[in-house]
Amino acid sequence: MENELICGLDTAQIEELKEKHGALVLIEVTAQGKLHKAIFREPTFEMLRASNKISKIDEMKALESIYINCKIAVDDDIAQRDVLKIKAVEALMARVQKTSSEAKNL
Repeated sequence: MENELICGLDTAQIEELKEKHGALVLIEVTAQGKLHKAIFREPTFEMLRASNKISKIDEMKALESIYINCKIAVDDDIAQRDVLKIKAVEALMARVQKTSSEAKNL
């Protein structure tokens, strides 16, 4: 089986990035029938606090802040197109919202 590159990175490079940054998230954005990929690290409380504060003044700046601070690697099209950056960050934040949790009495 061929070692598929994701954002120009092979499996070994991605594993090294996981060791350095912790959990990584693969985002796929489809535009005009073409699939684009991005690898993000999960946002920290500090990043989310800063983004939330910025969003009260400028929502696009808040999205840009998450993009800049969480981006590990992206396909060229995402790097060059703000609309694709926005969609990638939206997918990252949707993943945070979709992560489920449950509390039980002990």
